[in-house]
Amino acid sequence: MIIAVSDVHLGYEACNKEAFKRFIERISNVLGSDDHLVLLGDILEFWRRNNVAVALENQDVILGLQSLKARIHYLVGNHDYLILSLAEKLGKNYPFEVTKNERLQDADRWFYFTHGYDLEVLANLEPMTVEAYESVSQSLCQMTEEFMGSILSNLWGALQVTFKKGDERLQSIQAVVKSPGKRGKMDRVEALARSEAKRLFLGLIKDDTLVFGHTHRPFIDERVANTGSWLSEADEQNTYITIENGKMRLEKFS
Repeated sequence: MIIAVSDVHLGYEACNKEAFKRFIERISNVLGSDDHLVLLGDILEFWRRNNVAVALENQDVILGLQSLKARIHYLVGNHDYLILSLAEKLGKNYPFEVTKNERLQDADRWFYFTHGYDLEVLANLEPMTVEAYESVSQSLCQMTEEFMGSILSNLWGALQVTFKKGDERLQSIQAVVKSPGKRGKMDRVEALARSEAKRLFLGLIKDDTLVFGHTHRPFIDERVANTGSWLSEADEQNTYITIENGKMRLEKFS
């Protein structure tokens, strides 16, 4: 069995932390050593808060995750991108296996997991590259909120020279720090995720099924699914994907 969950944003005031803690307790009775838990990015909120403060406040959740018998895959999102460099620096001593994406097999099907920020960059933020967005994400993870404005101001100044006045793409880039519901244009992201064109950009093999997060809008189709979020401000909350015998289910924790 594979369970995938994303966009918990532990440390953010709108996070449904208590529900997520109960979710961990529940799946501890379900997942065994042959199963997988995919933490599909933005589990921790490092953009809005001091990193150490967030970790200290949520060490009970971190310990709960570490106590699970299942193999845990931590796939970084834009709001916890710093985790990737920390894991690379500390190597085998790091408590989680950390990557940007992962392919896992269940029954006779392969599933490709990624947070999904790259889909938004491709769909909405051109000419910004995925690599440039990741650099910005890393910087925002390392700065407290009072320094965020200076980082973004430098970014906007560099990008404005490539746009014509009033270009809607500039507005999309300026909205990077807003929540997905407030940024808008998530329909474009989902359209790309549902298309065959995504394979050109993400490296999916022909029969891979895509599972991603980031948009905070859960859904499930035959070959693509979104895990949703655990935020009180989302229209649908506390959702996750279960994969068993090659079949996906979109579930809501209550």
